[in-house]
Amino acid sequence: MTTFLSRLEVRSKLMGQMMERCGVNPAYMARDRCGITMMQAAHICMTCGRAKNCSTWLRATEDGVLQDPPSFCPNARRFRQMQEAH
Repeated sequence: MTTFLSRLEVRSKLMGQMMERCGVNPAYMARDRCGITMMQAAHICMTCGRAKNCSTWLRATEDGVLQDPPSFCPNARRFRQMQEAH
């Protein structure tokens, strides 16, 4: 169970940072479709095999400029939709 909780903690931080970097409002996303959009994004993030790519991209884009979601991110389309909707 500890491995799962550790992964959950790391992935939730990465997803939160990714959303912030891409200008996605987490409150808006959590309300979208009664929370289904956020739940699906979190599930995808938990099962994604590109956490190292995500960490590297986040470090490389720390300049404070809002970014488009990176193409390697399986949530990129969803994050773009949230950018456009809000």
